[in-house]
Amino acid sequence: MNLPLHLHLAQYSRRLTWFMAAAWLFIALKCTVVWWAMQHWSVPFHPLWIVAPTLVFAALATTLWLTHVED
Repeated sequence: MNLPLHLHLAQYSRRLTWFMAAAWLFIALKCTVVWWAMQHWSVPFHPLWIVAPTLVFAALATTLWLTHVED
């Protein structure tokens, strides 16, 4: 199966692009706060157990958003 991938950022409205940028900023802020809090209060497991799934699912959602084509 060979699916062509064409990303045309011009097809997205400025409002939607700003929303996605704000969402990624919020995700980065959340990951930073979680990492700091887990080290500050000595939580007995590594912060990547929280941060990694957050980033993976956010990347998956962004990829699905970027590759979505309306017919």
